[in-house]
Amino acid sequence: MKERVIYVDILRVAATFLVITIHIASRDFGLYEMDSYQWQVLNIFDSFARMSVPLFFMLSGVFFLDPKREFSIKKLYKKNLFRLVTAFIFWSALYAVIFTWNEHRTINAEVWGVMVEAFKEGHYHLWFLFRMIEIYVMIPFLRKIAEDKKIILYLVAFCFYIGFILPSYNEFPVSSTVTFAERGVNLDITFGYVGYFFIGYYLAHYDLKKWMKTGIYLLGAAGLISTIMITSVESLKQGEHYDVPYEYLTPNVFFTSLAAFLLAKEKLQSKNFPAKFKRVLSEFSTYSFGIYLVHVLIIFLVWKANLNTLFTTPILSVPLLTLVIFLISYVCVKAMSKIPFVKRFIL
Repeated sequence: MKERVIYVDILRVAATFLVITIHIASRDFGLYEMDSYQWQVLNIFDSFARMSVPLFFMLSGVFFLDPKREFSIKKLYKKNLFRLVTAFIFWSALYAVIFTWNEHRTINAEVWGVMVEAFKEGHYHLWFLFRMIEIYVMIPFLRKIAEDKKIILYLVAFCFYIGFILPSYNEFPVSSTVTFAERGVNLDITFGYVGYFFIGYYLAHYDLKKWMKTGIYLLGAAGLISTIMITSVESLKQGEHYDVPYEYLTPNVFFTSLAAFLLAKEKLQSKNFPAKFKRVLSEFSTYSFGIYLVHVLIIFLVWKANLNTLFTTPILSVPLLTLVIFLISYVCVKAMSKIPFVKRFIL
C-alpha cells in the first residue's frame, strides 16, 4: 500500500468541504439584503472557500509532475483521462436528465434538445473535469518542464501574467470556469490553471527561504481580505452581487491558495496523527472526487426539502449544512462504489 502524504489528504478533504461551502453560500445570497450582516457572512464564507478549486489543481501537480514517480502516456490515457471522460458522461447525463425534467416536467422535441445541450456543456460544477482533461493531455511535456527548477519559476511567472493579471485587468470577459464546450479554447484561462499545477508541485518539492514564506503568508492574508472587501464594497455600490474577486484566476485568490497550501505543508507534514484519524482521513480523501461530483445533487434535494441557510444564522447554518451535505454525499458515493466498475470509472 502506498504511504499517504498526510497534509495532501488534509488539503484534499478541506478543499472538498470548501467547494460545498461555495455552492451553499452562493445559492442563498439572494435571500438576504446586501447591507445585512447575513449577506456579509455568506460573503466571508464564500471568499475564504475560493481557495478550494486552486488547491485541487495544486494537489494534482504535486504528483503528476514529480519526475520520480512512475509515468507512462498509456497509463495516463487508459486510467486517468478515461476515468475523467467516463465520469463526465455519467454525471453530466444524470444532471441533465434530473434538472431538465425538474424545470419542464415533460418530454418533447424541444425539451430533448435542451437536455442534450445541458449534457454537452455539463452541469455548472462539471467544468472542473473539462479543465483537468485539458491539463492531463499536456502532462507528458509539462513533466519535462518540471525537471528544471528555474524553468518552473519562469513558467509560473508567465502563467501568472497571462492567466491572472490580464483576465483580472479585463474583469474576466471570459469566466475562469468557462469550458471549451461553451466558448472554445481560451489559452489565458488554460495557462492560469497550468500555473496552479506547477506552483503546487514547486511548493511541495522545494524549500523556500523564510522571507519568501513570510511574503506568501502576508500576500495570502491580503488576498483574502481584499476578496471580502472588494466584493462587499462593489456589490453595495453597484446594487447587485459583484463576484469578479471570486474568480479562481485572480491574484487575490492565487495568493490565498498559495498561503493555505504552504501553511498546511509547514505545519502538518511532520506532525504525528492518531492511526484512527489517518484512516478516516484516507477514506474521505479517497472518495473526495465522488463527493465533488454528487454534492450538487444533494444540495438540490436538500433545498427542495426547504432546508437552507435560513434555518438559523448563516454563521452556524453554512458550516452545519456543509458538514451534512459532505456526509450524505460520502454515504452515497460509498454505496455507489460497491457496484462493480463504478468506483473505477465514475467516482
